[in-house]
Amino acid sequence: MAWMRLTSRGRAGHGSMINDDNAVTRLASAVARIGAHEWPVRLTPTMRTLLAAVGDLAGEEATPENAVRLMQEFGPATRMLGAVLKNSVNPTMLEAGYKVNVIPTEATAHLDGRFLPGYEEEFFGTLRELVGDDIAIDFVSKQPPWEMPYEGAVVDAMTRSLLAEDPDAVVAPYLMSAGTDAKHFSKLGIRTYGFVPLRLPDDLDFTALFHGVDERVPVDALEFGARVVDRFLDQA
Repeated sequence: MAWMRLTSRGRAGHGSMINDDNAVTRLASAVARIGAHEWPVRLTPTMRTLLAAVGDLAGEEATPENAVRLMQEFGPATRMLGAVLKNSVNPTMLEAGYKVNVIPTEATAHLDGRFLPGYEEEFFGTLRELVGDDIAIDFVSKQPPWEMPYEGAVVDAMTRSLLAEDPDAVVAPYLMSAGTDAKHFSKLGIRTYGFVPLRLPDDLDFTALFHGVDERVPVDALEFGARVVDRFLDQA
C-alpha cells in the first residue's frame, strides 16, 4: 500500500493574467495521466491458483491474456478481485487555492496506490514517469505487500471446514486489495491467512457495501461462517 501526496509548485499571480507556470494545471495533468493509465496484468502465485480454478469451471486455461475476462465470472465481486490482477493508483483528494481570481503557488493531490508482491519496483518506476519531474511525491503511508504460499496444515484445515458445510464449494485463495493486520504479523515472521467464510445470496452485491451507507452482513451468512470457523478451530 502506498498512500501518497503529490505537490506541484508554480508562480502565484492574478487569475486574469497569462501564467505559464500554473501549479494547478501541472498537477491536474499529472492526476489525469495517473487516472487514465492502464497497468499491465501481473499474476502472482495466489492469483494464478484462483484463476486456474475459474478456468477449470469455464473450460479454458487461465493466462495473463484472458485473466481480466475470466475474473468477470465473479460478477460484482470483480471490483475487488480484479484489483489484484494489476498494480493500481486511484486519485482520491485534490486541494489548491483560496480564491477564484488568485493562481496559487501550490497544489496538492492524494493518491491511493496498491502494488502487487514482486512488482514494487515496476510500480514506483511507472508512477514517477506518470507524475513527471516537476512534482514532488511524499508518502503518507508505505507498507510492503504480503503473500503466503497456499499450502500447509492451516490451508488444509480451512478447506476441510468449508467443504464440510458446503460440499459443492470450490475452495481457492485470492489476494486482498485492502490492508490487513497481517502486515504487522509479517514483521515477526508469522504466516497469516485471511479466513472469514460467508455464504452470500447470489443477488447480493456484497463488495458494494464495504464502507457504504448500508454496510451489513446477512445473518445467514454469519451463521454459516460461525459453523465453518467452529469446525476449523476443532482441528487446530
